Amino acid sequence: MSIKFATQFQARQYNVSNAVASARIEGIVPTKQLEQNLTDYVAGKKSIAQILEETKQRYVTLRRR
Repeated sequence: MSIKFATQFQARQYNVSNAVASARIEGIVPTKQLEQNLTDYVAGKKSIAQILEETKQRYVTLRRR
């Protein structure tokens, strides 16, 4: 079954909702930072590539401490 979306916002919201639901089923609770990043993604403020790069940079910074 194909789902048609009226806007990119709706498509992103649908995909994010499904991803978060799948994670929660697996027992993974999203952090506040991830929730904010996903909100920014849905709103079109950030791309997935940007979120991944920011996450990598935080990880590298934490490892250097």
